[in-house]
Amino acid sequence: MGTDWLLCSYRLPREPSRLRLAVWRRLKRVGAVMIHDGLWVLPTDAKTREDFEWLAEEIEERGGTVMLWQARSLPQGQDSTVVLKFRAEAEARYAAIAQAAKKLARAGKRRSSTARSVEKAMQQLRGLERTLRLERRRDYFRAPGRREAEESVEAAASEIRSRARPETPERRLNAVGNEAEMSHRPNGVRLADSPLRGP
Repeated sequence: MGTDWLLCSYRLPREPSRLRLAVWRRLKRVGAVMIHDGLWVLPTDAKTREDFEWLAEEIEERGGTVMLWQARSLPQGQDSTVVLKFRAEAEARYAAIAQAAKKLARAGKRRSSTARSVEKAMQQLRGLERTLRLERRRDYFRAPGRREAEESVEAAASEIRSRARPETPERRLNAVGNEAEMSHRPNGVRLADSPLRGP
């Protein structure tokens, strides 16, 4: 049995040009991959279907047109090619997360443990944790770099935690633990709330 795919193709008004950037960012945020000349794809499930349907509705509200399909590959091996593309893009994002986490851990070792420096490091760590949670949600085919990214963020969390003073707020330092998902509306953000007013 092949993989069922959701396909999305759209056209947008020429102006405002920032709408194109907002749509592109939304597609990347939900983990869609462009496979051919503006044709975007996601594996089919209830969540990805809703992601594309909400995106289509909001594009149409802003004067664009959208076509959505559910399809299955005919040539043997085509699914594998698409899956490899999903994994390659996720792998690059995981590598960036791991690199940033290792850099933060090294910086944590060098910093004096003042409340200000620790809080700054914790803010950076929380940003990495949010990025990792997003990546896990859109990692549909379990890219190999996921484990290294999780371990690197967890190591950075341990390093920062070890330097935190008792009076320093410590919020959500466990990067790998479970956490309630955002609103079921795709990413909890409408295009109207995304960067349509500028990049």
